[in-house]
Parts: sequence; C-alpha cells; structure tokens
Amino acid sequence: MRSNAMGDTNTMESHNMDDMSMDRMQMGRQQRSSGMRDTRKAQVAEEVYNKINEHMCKALAFHEQLADYFCFLGLHGYKRMLEYQYMCECAEKRKLHRRYIDIHQKILPVKQVQIPVFIPADWSRYTVEDIDDSVVPKFVRAALKEWKSWEEKTKELYEQQCEVLQQSGLIPDYEFVKKLVVDVEKELKKIVRIIESLNGTGYDVNTIHGMQDKYHEKYKKKYNDRFTTKNSVRRTIYDRMPEWDDDEWDEYEDYRGTYDERINVPGYPDRRPERREEPYRRRIGY
Repeated sequence: MRSNAMGDTNTMESHNMDDMSMDRMQMGRQQRSSGMRDTRKAQVAEEVYNKINEHMCKALAFHEQLADYFCFLGLHGYKRMLEYQYMCECAEKRKLHRRYIDIHQKILPVKQVQIPVFIPADWSRYTVEDIDDSVVPKFVRAALKEWKSWEEKTKELYEQQCEVLQQSGLIPDYEFVKKLVVDVEKELKKIVRIIESLNGTGYDVNTIHGMQDKYHEKYKKKYNDRFTTKNSVRRTIYDRMPEWDDDEWDEYEDYRGTYDERINVPGYPDRRPERREEPYRRRIGY
C-alpha cells in the first residue's frame, strides 16, 4: 500500500511538472508573439512618421517658394499669407518630431529629401521691374491651382497614413495625424474661397491687387500674434481661448471690428478690452 501511495504521488508530481512546463511554453509563445506585434507596430509607426516628415520637408520648401513667388509679383497680401503658413508648417513639423519621441522613445532617422522646385528657373533672369499687370492674372491662377493641388495631395497622404495607424492599433498616433488632416482641410477651404472669388471676376488684375491690403494686415497680425511678441497686449486675450481655430478667430476679428465702430472706439487695444470682448463671448456661449 505504501508503494502504491508513493507511485500515485510520483505520478501527480509528474503531471504537475508537465502542466508547469506546458504553461511556461505557452507563456513563452505569448511573449514572443507579443514581442513580434510590438516590433511590427514600431516599424509601422516609424514608416508612417517618416513619410509624413518627408512630405513636411517638401511642404516647407513649397510654401517658402510660393511666398517668394507672390512677393516677386508684388502681391504682398498673398506673400504674408504664405509666410504665416510656412511658420505654421515649421511648428507642425517640430510637433511631429516631439510626438514621435514622446510616444515611441526614439528619434526619427535623418533621410535625404528631394525638394520640389515650383518657381520656373528662368525667373532668376528678371527683376520685379520686369513684371507688369498683364501677366499677373495668369501667374496667380497657376499658383493657386498648384497650391490647391498640393494641399489635396497632402490630405490624401495623411488620410492614408491615418488608416494604416488605425489598422495597426496605434490609436494615439492615429488621433495625432487625424488632427493634421483637419488642418489641411481648413487650408484647402481657404484656398478654394480665394479661387472662387477670383473666378467670379475672371482673375481681374484690379480685384487681385484690391485684395492685398486686407490679406497683408490680417496675416501680419496673425503672424505677430502667434510667432512674435509684438502684439503682446492683445495676446493676453487670445490666450483665454486657445482652442479656437483660425476661422473662429477670423469671425471674432470681424465682429470685433463692427463692435469697435458701434461704440466709437478707434482701434485696438483700448482701455478695457474685456468689455469689448464680452458681447461676442455671450453670443457664442463661451
């Protein structure tokens, strides 16, 4: 009986050891599988961020050249608009790199990027004195068409990368790139509005020149508000509502201008900016 009891004990110990061995093997397979999934996710993230970073490098060159293009044509409102967009693109590019390091604890590899050339090479032979109004409509139409096409390609690329990230389960990265898509949609909306307004006039040169002062002042102010300290008095009000996008700020600026006229205050800042801001805040329910 004692021998049988010992045999049963040995059998139970053997089964327990087999079970433990199987558990260890299963855990090992799970760990290897999890490690492979993590490695694959890391590869996907790096590929996506590299594609977006490469496109952003090209976008900086494109917007810089477009700003030079309009400056050369003497269209300083459009020039200011592109300078502002260029600085926004710089900020987005830095945010992309920061985001990648924060989430993935790695640095994006440095790669060679082929810069697109937008301005015709033969323009370097001319000066601004060689430009007359007869060529302005043609050049503006071509530039706006190229700008719209660029942003459409940008939107398509970002949407593709969003889909890749979502399918790979990289949700924080997906949410970040999704915001880039929204930003591009807003820029496209702005470009389409300009094109539609000019289409209605047949790209009349007087209409084009007539737009420049408005855009110059608008984007000079936006540039200084965001990227310099020149308008630091106004910035205290802007900082109260940082979630507003450019369209909402434009609406606020337009409303504030009419309110200024109504209460006969000659420009900003005045002695009590909070009072002037309050009617608009009540109207939008802020």
